Amino acid sequence: MKALMYHYVRKFDSKFPYSKHKEIKDFINEIKNLISLGYEFKNVTEAIESLKKEEDLNKVVLLTFDDGLKDHFNAAKILKNLGIQKGTFYIPTQPYLNNEILHVHNAHLILSKEGEKSLDLLFEACKHLDISITNHSNYKIEKEIHKNSYFRNETSPKIKDFKRLINYYGSIGVRDLLLNEIKRRISIFKKAEDVYLSFDEIKEISEMGFEIGSHGVSHTLLSRLDKEKQKEELSSSKKFLEKLISQDINSFCYPYGGKKSYNEYTLKLLKELNYHNAISVEERDINNETIENNLFEIPRYDCNQIKNLF
Repeated sequence: MKALMYHYVRKFDSKFPYSKHKEIKDFINEIKNLISLGYEFKNVTEAIESLKKEEDLNKVVLLTFDDGLKDHFNAAKILKNLGIQKGTFYIPTQPYLNNEILHVHNAHLILSKEGEKSLDLLFEACKHLDISITNHSNYKIEKEIHKNSYFRNETSPKIKDFKRLINYYGSIGVRDLLLNEIKRRISIFKKAEDVYLSFDEIKEISEMGFEIGSHGVSHTLLSRLDKEKQKEELSSSKKFLEKLISQDINSFCYPYGGKKSYNEYTLKLLKELNYHNAISVEERDINNETIENNLFEIPRYDCNQIKNLF
């Protein structure tokens, strides 16, 4: 059994020439190919329960969609039209609380519009606002810990550095100020409702038969947070989504998803809060060994690897 991870599924937009996304036509063709090869589709929690019963799942694919993006409503409708109403959509809840775009997606917007220039724009914003993104007590430690992040899926050193500073070891306290300043300079005026699923769309996706999972509150690296803040991320997002769709939220998706994006306390909390499983970005198949070792580190592949996997 294999899990696939999707983010942006959309058509090319000339306003954002450096966007990294899955073209809709490619998405449709890839799903049709999986159907023609005889693959079955399941939600994450459903599949894990089937694996516990030792069912044969060699021809099963788990489609997972991260970040609660507006694109995903169209992706769900495409899947439904193809006869598929199984997959898991992971939603971060902060945009629904403050009506603002998360830092990670502001970074994506900037990178999609400016590409490698984004790093220079970040340093210019630091100079203009007279603040430093590296001026915090754990900077050197966290830089060393995360120095190899993005080594697989990014080739540009400048883009790697931009992402690492914003997502992994830059100061959490100033990154939003810097990102908003860059957006102002390059005239990006998108609002949260332009980026994320609406309440009605989340409900409709759930009603179609797809699973809704939690992606935390703020899409922050959990391993950087203290115990109280980690608990808030995992607990409040679960409660928020359960109230919204009137169903239990059983599956969690780690923001960023690598081994260093969470810690032992995160794993402990997930069990205490009655999550049934959690999904990462470790790239390998799901099998009985997964069940035996850890239901809270379920592996999956990036969707861009699909041609090499099937």
